[in-house]
Amino acid sequence: MSYIHVKKISIFLFVICLIPSYIFACDDTLVILLTAKNPTSEFSKSIRSFMNSLTVLGTALKYTPKEDYSAELNAVLNSWLDFSKKYMTNPPEEARNDRNWIYKMSNTAKKIGEIRKLIKNKEYLSAHNGILELSNTIGTFFEAVGITDEKQVFIVTSADINDLQRLIEQKSKTESLEKINKLKQDLESFKKYLANEDLSAASNTALLIDSISMSLNSGESTEEIDKKVTKLRTSFEELRSRILMEEWFSDDESQQEGN
Repeated sequence: MSYIHVKKISIFLFVICLIPSYIFACDDTLVILLTAKNPTSEFSKSIRSFMNSLTVLGTALKYTPKEDYSAELNAVLNSWLDFSKKYMTNPPEEARNDRNWIYKMSNTAKKIGEIRKLIKNKEYLSAHNGILELSNTIGTFFEAVGITDEKQVFIVTSADINDLQRLIEQKSKTESLEKINKLKQDLESFKKYLANEDLSAASNTALLIDSISMSLNSGESTEEIDKKVTKLRTSFEELRSRILMEEWFSDDESQQEGN
């Protein structure tokens, strides 16, 4: 096995190990990828901080039933306050040409306010679903940065998985099945960027999608279907990592073959 292949496998395993044992829908690993071009900028650090706090709140609402989520909520409010003070009316350099920037900021603030109200009223499932919807809008903050085609596929797929999770929690069977069909299209988009040796992993992802569809049609419990959606998210994360490995090291391999 060549040094490059060993290097690819080692870093692929490292990326997979970064994925937490539970995967919440606020895909902050995706935000890390989207800010990778300039990770030390204030914009990058601020939006990662906000996404991290949103992930913590969403995870607590989903996995840690309790009477008071004020600590997690305050972390979201504080990180958003920090972000909005810097960029509400003065977009960062990365989004200087984004004509819709102020609308995106205002819309995010509105959604945070709605989530805050739901938590105050102890409507925790609705609050969790609100976080899923909010996390889908984060990718729009990068529209003016110049996102590559494959990263656009990552954003769309992450949003579709968020929507599927929300629809399953709401027991919306018909819409859930429609979203599953959309995820099948997303998988085909992923395949365009996968190396031939990675297509077997895509087949495993397809099996997970079909399994969720069968579970919905058979009336399996929401909790069990949700576990399968978590596995599906992890599977797409793995495919994403494989695509990134190919992107990062294809040039190295071609240079080595040319020597």
